[in-house]
Amino acid sequence: MKGGIREKVELATKFGVKIEDGKREIRGDPAYVRAACEASLKRLGVDCIDLYYQHRIDTSLPVEITVRS
Repeated sequence: MKGGIREKVELATKFGVKIEDGKREIRGDPAYVRAACEASLKRLGVDCIDLYYQHRIDTSLPVEITVRS
């Protein structure tokens, strides 16, 4: 998002799928959501994400837990 373009766009990104050791895992627990958000901010080189949404629903816990993250 370099070169001043950040102010001209709305930035959206997603979370919910973690790939580790070649295995795909659906995650929505608060610790994962926070870690994934921090990683996205760092990777994108921004301080703020305009729309952060869950790509896949973690059916192992109530969605309310994820939303409160």
